[in-house]
Amino acid sequence: MLLAALSIAACTSEAATAPVETTTVTTSATAEPTTSVPTTSITPFPTSSDVALPTTPMFDPSYLDTPIGTCDTITDGAIGYRNETGRIAERYEQIGESAQGRPLWAEHWGTSDGPQVLVLGQVHGDECAPAWFVQAIRNRPPTSFGIWLVATVNPDGLAAHTRRTADEVDPNRDGFRLETPEARAVMAATERFRPVLTVHVHSPYQWIGAHNGGLATQAAQAMSDAVGWGPIPNAGRVGRDDLAFLWEGQERVIPGHPSVLIEFPAVAEAESPAPPDPAQKDVASVAVVADLAVTMRDALYAVMSAQ
Repeated sequence: MLLAALSIAACTSEAATAPVETTTVTTSATAEPTTSVPTTSITPFPTSSDVALPTTPMFDPSYLDTPIGTCDTITDGAIGYRNETGRIAERYEQIGESAQGRPLWAEHWGTSDGPQVLVLGQVHGDECAPAWFVQAIRNRPPTSFGIWLVATVNPDGLAAHTRRTADEVDPNRDGFRLETPEARAVMAATERFRPVLTVHVHSPYQWIGAHNGGLATQAAQAMSDAVGWGPIPNAGRVGRDDLAFLWEGQERVIPGHPSVLIEFPAVAEAESPAPPDPAQKDVASVAVVADLAVTMRDALYAVMSAQ
């Protein structure tokens, strides 16, 4: 296992789990109610500094590791999960690898001081609308708190436009079993970053939910009010001993950990073609989804800035 501390200069334009291999890249940039659940012991990240990257302006180590797939071309005006904003994060950490060996990257935006929020941009590989929330964060990072952004937890699914991982496992039902390297990476990142809140971004149902009350309820309701979606439901539990949502798994790392679930409408019928509840599926234009993403981001920032 290797944690390579990699420093580069850059200019900016505006669980009981197996150990997880990680890489840290640092760039120069300007920039709760509790639930009684078993805890999960996460193997600490090892440390090393024997690997260095060349000094490269605007270096984004996640760029080529993020697949181009159906989401990039699913409709007119579509975007994928690669960072095309012209900005780079203050730091990048490789939190693991996918089943097919693709690196899983976390990007740090905003300040390292104060509370930190973990945002899981895409979990199911055939869900494209979350890309607009990822882009909204990259376009205007927070200034009073930090965000650890994982653009895609499931790059193999993104490449193949499939809900499941390459191991044919739904990563958002693997919160307890931790059969997939993707779910194990989420739990290891939760242990390492110790976020005060996690935002799980999905499509295509058009609603926002909260898990574990407190800050989750405050943030989710503010975001829902901002876009006119009304009262928020509970994000829910799978209700089976052997299966769990990722936010349920995070409770075993940080007891009572609050989470927000965002369900964007899809941007095309081909997005999430077979969701668990087809009756809930909603489709909106790219312009609508892009506006929703910015409005939700701003509402989240307002809540976190007041903490």
